Amino acid sequence: MKKFKKLTREDLKTVKAGQVWIAETSCGVTATTTQDWTPQQANEWREKIEANYCKPAIHSGPSNSLA
Repeated sequence: MKKFKKLTREDLKTVKAGQVWIAETSCGVTATTTQDWTPQQANEWREKIEANYCKPAIHSGPSNSLA
């Protein structure tokens, strides 16, 4: 899993172009971007982040030892 740099307040102040979009996924991944997107485009980006980083766990093997 990729690690994202945590932005400080100073980092956010230096962003001059576009809006800052922040995506928080159901599995705890937080991503930010400064793309000049519409809300619909930002939602599509968030859904892609969710799909890439919050994949359901897959178990392969015997099921007799599952908790």
